[in-house]
Amino acid sequence: MRCQWPHSARQARLHAILLAIVLWVALIVTFVTGPGNRNIAGTIKGPDFLQFYTMGSLVRTGQTDRLYDFNAFHQAQVALVPESGPELYPLVYPPQTALLFAPLSRLSFGHATLLWNVLTIAMFGLIVRSAWKPVAKSLPDSLFVFASAAAFPPFWSLVLYGQATILILTAFWMAWLALERRKSFAAGMALGLLLIKPQFAIPITVVVLACREWRMLAGAATVIAIQVAAVPMLLGWSVFKAYGRFVPVIMQYADLLEPKPFQSHSLRALTRLAPLWIGVPAWIALSAIVLVWTVKVWKSSAPVRVRLGVVILASVLVSPHLIVYDATVLVLPLIWFGAYVQERGPSPEAARFWTCVYWLFVTLLAPTAAAIAIQVSVLVMIRLLVLITRTAASNGHKSSAVAAYLVPVTDRVGANRGVLTAT
Repeated sequence: MRCQWPHSARQARLHAILLAIVLWVALIVTFVTGPGNRNIAGTIKGPDFLQFYTMGSLVRTGQTDRLYDFNAFHQAQVALVPESGPELYPLVYPPQTALLFAPLSRLSFGHATLLWNVLTIAMFGLIVRSAWKPVAKSLPDSLFVFASAAAFPPFWSLVLYGQATILILTAFWMAWLALERRKSFAAGMALGLLLIKPQFAIPITVVVLACREWRMLAGAATVIAIQVAAVPMLLGWSVFKAYGRFVPVIMQYADLLEPKPFQSHSLRALTRLAPLWIGVPAWIALSAIVLVWTVKVWKSSAPVRVRLGVVILASVLVSPHLIVYDATVLVLPLIWFGAYVQERGPSPEAARFWTCVYWLFVTLLAPTAAAIAIQVSVLVMIRLLVLITRTAASNGHKSSAVAAYLVPVTDRVGANRGVLTAT
């Protein structure tokens, strides 16, 4: 797929600013209008947060036996938010998620939703700034960076729905900070938090095993063990067993968990178009190709942020269940990849990269699958992965070529000093 968009950087900045203004005005209108907890469109304000709020309330009030009882959970939800009767939620989140939201359940639903969204926005801003600062010389236009981040459709959807993907973004961010300091165990501990949405852990698991990153594996295993142990200790064995019984049901009916299939943005959104007996093998095959590329980049000489960025992009592509708000994690690789291609100076790769980024925004905002069945955003992400993989490989070849001119020399008296000198 070739992306073509001839406009200037100044126009791109203007588009980002205008899109951010339009999206956030619309979001504010959505939350401040309408009767009670419903907006003017008739839907619950912060619909996905309602599930987390109910989970937290059940844990806080000692009603953990209702967490994975569909009817009992819905009754508790309606008791907390009477307007939410029509909303039905599949119980897909692990029980430790409820522990995180228990404190917020002390507030009314409206106030808890507002607080959660404020925390989400603040954390997102902190992460964007932290990821951008080390590469600010390559991306000096701070207005463009932050306007684009604010206008990123998945982030807007994240706040609109009151989702919890900010926790996954935080896990990847903390892992990056640790890897930059060569603290692999700490990076693994951060990545162990992906257990909240384990579909994001597929690529990093493959990378850790294929590249023998045993310290990262130990760190992740430690945090996972703590989470698994905390459930029976704090919530009781019955909750642990109930969730264990529910997991096979989730996996068996995974496709039914897509309330709006056109909002799905992973390889599965493409392969789901085919009959099941073709679609699943096709998804596995395409995911395998993506994972092979990911491992190759991880083994390359590319900067840590680029290698981890490819892992994050791969986690979006191979996920069997990824709604638009989950693509918020792409904010990190988009910043890092943008700086990476800019470091090379003006080049066809940089032009193609920024053009694809523009179209990624467009196709995430207006999912094409609703009109033509094919989710073009997935094709754009594949194109981005290919571009970055080739760029990393090209840089690796250049590094090898330079290294070929460096040889150890021995001085005339024969004492080998191990000096590297250009010949």
